Amino acid sequence: MVNRAVLMKDTYLYYLRNYYRSKSFYLMFFISVVVAILLTYLSFRYINDLSTFISRAHLNLTGSHVNELALAYLWGFILSNLPVFASVFFGSPAISSEIESKTAFHIFTLPIPRIVLLLGKFFASVSVTILIVITYSVIQLSVFYYLFGGIIPQIFYSILLTFVFVFAISAVTFLISSIFNKNTYAYISVLIIYLLVLNAATIVIELLYKTVPYYLLNQAASITYRVFINLTFGITTVAVNPAPAGYSSMVSNALIMFLYFLISLGITAILFERKEVK
Repeated sequence: MVNRAVLMKDTYLYYLRNYYRSKSFYLMFFISVVVAILLTYLSFRYINDLSTFISRAHLNLTGSHVNELALAYLWGFILSNLPVFASVFFGSPAISSEIESKTAFHIFTLPIPRIVLLLGKFFASVSVTILIVITYSVIQLSVFYYLFGGIIPQIFYSILLTFVFVFAISAVTFLISSIFNKNTYAYISVLIIYLLVLNAATIVIELLYKTVPYYLLNQAASITYRVFINLTFGITTVAVNPAPAGYSSMVSNALIMFLYFLISLGITAILFERKEVK
């Protein structure tokens, strides 16, 4: 048991160093900082016009933190997309690259259980993604503290829920990577499934059954910004609840994302254990 723990730590640190030194990490880090800087500019530029925008959009929001919640909703919406693109960079090639580049010939022959290799690489991928999320969030917290003289708790809820989403989307991406033997197929499939298939499924289900499919990953991930304004876009209507999403919604959506994490990583472990290099 101790040996496996040591192997896990060494494997995790090995892959973590690889991720930190990769061009993908620096690119994602650069993108997150640039996006945060652009939002910082928008926050300072339009802070006094938020109430006008809210009234024009007929959102009917009231309360002492309306401007802060509206601005945080924008920051949270962008934050929810960072793990998706980070998973494409870090998760899509996680397994497929080992097969395509033939490095699996050397890795699979090492006296290390495959589950240790998989988990070590998975948690390394999650770690670098969370670092990118934290970098973005630190800039956001600094901006909001300067503008409003304090931080509303919803921002911390959003960040924590984003961490859960990182685990979920990373596990789904690893699952897709374990199916293909070429990086290009894995890259494209992740983007198509999350950005097109899930959104298309949402539209079809809403049209046929007149209900929002809360069990889809993209819908569950929306809780990361609905903690500010419970704004739901339907096919023909926009549902607005002036109150932010409550604790019950946070817990239920977090559980849905956690299930995606467990099921996807479990299937990935089975496929990875049976993976052969030809």
